[in-house]
Amino acid sequence: MPQVVSIVCASLLAVPIATTLALQIGTNRLVNETEASLIKQAAIYAGAYVVAFEAASPEGEALIPGYYLPPPKRIFWSARSRTFQPLLNLRQDVVEPVRPDAVPTTEQLDPRYLRIAQELGALADNASRTTLSTVVFLDHQGIDMLAPAPASFATVPEVRQALQGDVGAALRWRSDAGSRFRLAVLGGGTGFRVMVAYPVISHNRVIGAVYLSRTAPRLSEYFAGERIALIVLAAVTLLSAAVVGTLLVRTMLRPIRALRDQSRMVADGGHSELAPLGHYGMREIAELGEAVITMAGTLSRRSKEIGIYTNHVTHELKSPVTSIMGAAELLEDGHLSDEAQQSLVSSIKTQGQRMDLLLHQLRDMTRTRESARGEPGRAKDMLPEIAGLDINLAPPDAILPLSVAHGQTILAHMAGNARHHGATRLELNWDGRALRLSDNGEGFADIDLGRLTEPFFTTRREDGGTGLGLAIVVAILDLYGARLTPVSAPGGAVFEIAFG
Repeated sequence: MPQVVSIVCASLLAVPIATTLALQIGTNRLVNETEASLIKQAAIYAGAYVVAFEAASPEGEALIPGYYLPPPKRIFWSARSRTFQPLLNLRQDVVEPVRPDAVPTTEQLDPRYLRIAQELGALADNASRTTLSTVVFLDHQGIDMLAPAPASFATVPEVRQALQGDVGAALRWRSDAGSRFRLAVLGGGTGFRVMVAYPVISHNRVIGAVYLSRTAPRLSEYFAGERIALIVLAAVTLLSAAVVGTLLVRTMLRPIRALRDQSRMVADGGHSELAPLGHYGMREIAELGEAVITMAGTLSRRSKEIGIYTNHVTHELKSPVTSIMGAAELLEDGHLSDEAQQSLVSSIKTQGQRMDLLLHQLRDMTRTRESARGEPGRAKDMLPEIAGLDINLAPPDAILPLSVAHGQTILAHMAGNARHHGATRLELNWDGRALRLSDNGEGFADIDLGRLTEPFFTTRREDGGTGLGLAIVVAILDLYGARLTPVSAPGGAVFEIAFG
């Protein structure tokens, strides 16, 4: 149970984390799409920038001494086609402060930039109505070509990268994002802008840069276009959750509650009222249910056995106790002859020995029920040695599915019973599945055959029999799933021990 509670708590804690991560992944995707779109726009603006700049340069006029590209960059920018990997990652990159304003500078624009500035500005105004992007055209010093007074963006990191021949990109907070809860802003993608600075290259020199910015689309705008798909997804999710919940209730919750009620019934002593459930839902729960019913049956059987044993023990001990108490009272009178006193003392000793034997056998039976079954052993190692009784085994090399210790106990009781009933010969025959024991003793009456294995039943009570010998044998055989059966036969007793 503590593990289940821990798992549930961890799952609850994971929900907001997973939701935030999912929002960031979705927003990051939109950021990457916005970045890719800005790079494409910047490439078009840069192409127009180069054409206009070269057209505005009279023959013989020196090129602007912008940054001269090293060989690796010259190869990249002179290729017929080029691709750009995403430069921004919302889950890793820090959102930078709001874009700083251009810094006033004493540097002046070259006349060629002044000639093309208005043309590029008109192009940006027309395109921005569709692209929704803000465009700033910069010369090779980072000076804004359309600013009323010379002002430079050269200190901005992404612009500095572009003036060195690389594409620069950054995420920057919008000026109105400071009053918002920034985690929610990151999740929605509305509080920052994607900034891209793209180099403008002519004759392997960076003659300027195109600085674009745009706010990434909101997730809500994306979801609005996928409204039907989201509704279907939500409906399928809810339906799946309902189906899973129903299955869990049917296959786990209800059977477990039923097993809980049965366990309480067993605890209250209602062993005989248990019955298999209509359905268990899962194989493991079905096995648990069978185990509960088996446990209840075992408890019921043990309870009945304890009741029977208690009644029989009380009955069996009552007679010797009564005899001992009567003999003690007579001895207390003191008006008995020596012969009578010796007789009473002998009676007390005999009855005490009977009680000791009874208690000893009861202890043996209890130990037997609590012991574990062992590995098969050789039958000849199990044979007892009893004076006056000849034991024959066939075949001599028989292996019985009993441990040697248990086999010795069983055969000792069986052989002892045979000798007490006048047998002088005991035959043991093993056919691979059953052991047949037959002797030449007095045998048993047919009317007693059904009761021979009952605890405390004996046909020689007057000789000190307790009726527990065969009960101990049956208890041991129960460990091996075997069964002891008395067989009616003329002349002698016959028993069969059948192994499953």
